[in-house]
Amino acid sequence: MDVSDELAEILINCFICDIDTEQEKKLHEDGYVKKKLKQFLGKKDFDKYDDLKGQIWKDAWRVFDKVASNKNT
Repeated sequence: MDVSDELAEILINCFICDIDTEQEKKLHEDGYVKKKLKQFLGKKDFDKYDDLKGQIWKDAWRVFDKVASNKNT
């Protein structure tokens, strides 16, 4: 499993419960995402992922979006 897949799994576990709720729109807010991830992972692990390159984050969110859209069907 590469780091992008690992991050995607974290995003799914942390945010899938927000899909189809009022919180879903907050997934586009950097502050909300960072705060919730920091609570979910703890500061040390959060900092490790927060330092990753933007392309890794884009890839991880793309996987999350696929899983979230499948949840709605």
